[in-house]
Amino acid sequence: MNTAIVFIHGWGFNGSIWREISAYLPDISRSSIELGFVGEAARGPQVIPDNAIIVAHSLGVLWALRHLPKQPAGLVSICGFDRFSPPVPRGDLLIMKRGLKKNQMVQMSHFWRACGVAPFAQAEQLNQSALIEGLDGLMNWDARKQLENLTCPVHVLAALDDEIVSKRMACDIWGEEKINWSKNGGHGLPLTHPKWCADQIKQFVECHE
Repeated sequence: MNTAIVFIHGWGFNGSIWREISAYLPDISRSSIELGFVGEAARGPQVIPDNAIIVAHSLGVLWALRHLPKQPAGLVSICGFDRFSPPVPRGDLLIMKRGLKKNQMVQMSHFWRACGVAPFAQAEQLNQSALIEGLDGLMNWDARKQLENLTCPVHVLAALDDEIVSKRMACDIWGEEKINWSKNGGHGLPLTHPKWCADQIKQFVECHE
């Protein structure tokens, strides 16, 4: 396959969220953008390659829409959105921000549990400033116009039991008829259902070679 994909992880994770999915896609060229929430801080400008298919999770979709250099070859959204707050109350994110400052590991453990995944990192791996900056983005970023102007093919994956992005929220953004649903897997679909995600990505890539 000649098509390249670029992975962009969501808030509270890093590029290792794509490890198992990548193992199911050995013939597809791929790269990953690191936003610096876990592990080493992001280094230098984070640039989406031209003519790549973007595969993004959660906040990664919002980040991608805000940083598009031009029309990509395609977009695969996994539990993603073009705006987070509203519909999610701003106060919920302010509580999370206070929780990070008080005890970041407790706050992140609560978040990962809500995502349906095991603790993703150790306390010393967390980048508090990047996490707070990410929460600010979730509170303030709005990429509805960018999504409206997107002309490339879009493939949407979501879970019916997602506690972070509800079914109603996903349907309001993407339209229920456009969503490929997993019955379970929560907000952490790349970790909980990597083969299903990989199969969906592979089919999308093959259809848009």
